[in-house]
Amino acid sequence: MIVLDNFDRQHGVITEEVSIIEKEVKKDSSLINASEVALHISRLSGHLKMHLLEEDKFLYPSLLNNNDKQIQTLAKEYMDEMGDLANEYNEYKSNYNVASKILKDLDSFVNDTTKILKALKLRLSKEDHGLYQLIKDKSL
Repeated sequence: MIVLDNFDRQHGVITEEVSIIEKEVKKDSSLINASEVALHISRLSGHLKMHLLEEDKFLYPSLLNNNDKQIQTLAKEYMDEMGDLANEYNEYKSNYNVASKILKDLDSFVNDTTKILKALKLRLSKEDHGLYQLIKDKSL
C-alpha cells in the first residue's frame, strides 16, 4: 500500500511558502520586503528539494513498477513534467535568492514570481486531485 501522508504534508508546507511569497508579490512594489521574500524563496527551495527527492526515490519508482497501466502512464507523464518545472524553479531561485537580486528589477521579479508560483500551484493541484487521488481511489 502506498502511503501518501508525508507527501500530503509536504504539499501543505509548500503551499504555505507559496502563499507567503504570493502575499508579498501582490503588494505595491515599494512595499515588498525583499529580504523576507528571499528567505521564503530559499525555504520553498529546500522543501521542494526534499519533496522531489522522496518522490523520485520512493513514490515514482513504485508507481512505475505497478501492475496498473494507468498508474504507470500517469507516473511517467508527471515525472517528465516535473523535471522541467524543477529546472525552471532552480533558475528562478538562482535569480532571486537574495534581496539585492529582487530589488535589482522588481518588475521582472513580480512577473517571474507570478509565473513560477502559478506553475507550482497547478502542479500541486494536479498531483493532489489527479495522481494522488487515483492512488487513493484504487487503494494502491
